[in-house]
Amino acid sequence: MALAAAHRAELVRPSADDRAKPILVTGAPRSGTTWVGRMLTRAPRVGYIHEPFNPTTDPGISGRPFTRFFQYVTPESEAPFAPHLERSLRFSYDLRRQLPTVRSPRAVARTAVDFATFTRLRVTGARPLVKDPIAVFSAEWLADRFAMQVVVTIRHPAAFVASFTGVGYRHDFNTFLAEPQLLADRLGPFESEIRRYAARPGDPIDEAVLLWRLVYATVEGYRAERPDWLFPRHEDLARDPVDGYASLYAALGLEYSDRIQAAIREHSSAKNPDRLKEKHDVRLDSRASLGGWRRVLDDERIRRIREGAADVWPAFYSDDEW
Repeated sequence: MALAAAHRAELVRPSADDRAKPILVTGAPRSGTTWVGRMLTRAPRVGYIHEPFNPTTDPGISGRPFTRFFQYVTPESEAPFAPHLERSLRFSYDLRRQLPTVRSPRAVARTAVDFATFTRLRVTGARPLVKDPIAVFSAEWLADRFAMQVVVTIRHPAAFVASFTGVGYRHDFNTFLAEPQLLADRLGPFESEIRRYAARPGDPIDEAVLLWRLVYATVEGYRAERPDWLFPRHEDLARDPVDGYASLYAALGLEYSDRIQAAIREHSSAKNPDRLKEKHDVRLDSRASLGGWRRVLDDERIRRIREGAADVWPAFYSDDEW
């Protein structure tokens, strides 16, 4: 199953209409969505939109209608969200909402850059690419409402846990209890665990394992229900980025030039560090990074992750990938 998912991009060819569609890059946080999004926006006339579902994203980009992480949007609940996302996809920067939040020289500079970038992308008719792991549970709505092509990144549970906990992330599982429709549609089998961690946060590793399971049990459903979506594994892209991105570019109808291949080689070269120095860096020795989780997790933690996620990981990884 993992092999089929890893190579699905090679089997799908876009129509002329597909090549004008917006693109969504989603998956779990810390699953390579930034790397994939940034490498895809190396293509001509493709513009990057950063995490409109993230409540901390500047309102100039998102309009900031989202009040919690992993908010679940459906056709029935879309009214507060759709107009803001429509504006973002038009690269219409919301300066009116942004200006009241600008309180430092750094914020002024960031606002000026974002405003200029959105204006340029709008004027040039760029194809929007939304990079947003926080939108993973709303991916179906985005695909249907905005005719988006969807790329869902998959990452090994141990690598995800090592990365998620390594940057100090935690998740408040009360966000899922505030989404009864998401529980009904997707997360029902996990409700008792969600309630337990919402009431009493546990060990960071155990929390991260549960979050990985919630995301990728949902992704497993997407793979069965949405065969036209793309499901690259982070490990396969890291192992062979030039060919891996060639498949993604082809499936999305993007131009894959020698210049773009050179940029991808540069960002994944052995000359780069094998660990990210900043959480949103995209320059990394991709091959050397593959076993990074084994260097930071001891055998006991790896065993806990493997056993804790055993109901989901076999859909994506084999025994020998542990």
